Amino acid sequence: MRRFIFIFTLIIGFSGALLADTIVVDLAGGGDYTTIHGAVAAAADGDTILVMSGTYIISSADGGIVINDELHMLGSGYDLPENGGTYIQSATSVFDFQAGADGSTMRGFRIFGYGAPMINIAADDMIIEENYLTNSYDQGWLINFVAGASADTVRNNIIGSVSPTYRVGLSINQTVDLTVCNNIFFGFSWLGGLYPQSTTNTLIVNNLFVSNAQSLYYNDSGSTIVNNIFMNGGTQITAQGGSPSISYNCFFNNTSNGSTGIAPILENPDFVDYTPNDVYDTDSYDQDNYNFHLQTVSPCINRGNPLFDYFDLDGSRNDLGVYGWKFPIGTTGAPTIPVVNSISVSPATVSPSGTITINATGRIGE
Repeated sequence: MRRFIFIFTLIIGFSGALLADTIVVDLAGGGDYTTIHGAVAAAADGDTILVMSGTYIISSADGGIVINDELHMLGSGYDLPENGGTYIQSATSVFDFQAGADGSTMRGFRIFGYGAPMINIAADDMIIEENYLTNSYDQGWLINFVAGASADTVRNNIIGSVSPTYRVGLSINQTVDLTVCNNIFFGFSWLGGLYPQSTTNTLIVNNLFVSNAQSLYYNDSGSTIVNNIFMNGGTQITAQGGSPSISYNCFFNNTSNGSTGIAPILENPDFVDYTPNDVYDTDSYDQDNYNFHLQTVSPCINRGNPLFDYFDLDGSRNDLGVYGWKFPIGTTGAPTIPVVNSISVSPATVSPSGTITINATGRIGE
């Protein structure tokens, strides 16, 4: 992963707000609120909630954060807080996006929860992207899509189970036009990292499923499962019922591949740094253990679905896995706008005609 630290000095003279319609949450007291609950309660439709680096604890007494408006929840990335990230630890569910939250986004958080669902989505046109999500709640799921949710997207996330018994990554039931792309799923069993049921036009594309006892379990005919890689696991694609479209996926070193569909690749995908002996777990990202880019000799390069809709950003045929298609996964979840983690001002006071120097350290995504 790559972390970018910026330092800058400014000579300024300004008036008005720097970030219109942005509410800042900062544990250290440098923002508008010290809790996410407080910021959401004060927000209006269309506002951004910028959550600065730190570890935010949500107790059972606090309860989950209910969102009824279009809000843009923005953390400072899913690195550990000591590396500038925003970490939420919750004894209950975390975010509950109700039907009035259509168009909301959630980006740049590391979340560990004990409640289920950890994230509930009843809203349409939402984007959940660039988060690191894990859950240790028995018989629970990390993200639950309420029946009827439409045109939502889950992309560029790392989604895993700390203890795999009876945990589901995404529960997708009777949704419409859902896209799940360029995510890493690890550590799941039972109903798997993904459990689609009775959906309409669900696209499951260019994901990576590693170290799962069960990766994908379906009771569905409305899904297209294409250009994914399944490796180093138990049972991969299992049918409870239905007949989704399955094609151009790679399966390697699994106990049972299950439903491989059309044109499967049954070879080692040849990652830059991830072998048949490796296990991806909750420490792997922080320790920089693995690199899921494809080597130049990989059988997964230019081997995805040949239709133009699946082409990579460079205009070539799809490369399987999380770096292919339109939304290659990032490395930190940090926002593409600069996020200031610390700031110092000199001098502390200045005359109206004087100058003031601000030194800030922060981070910016790629």
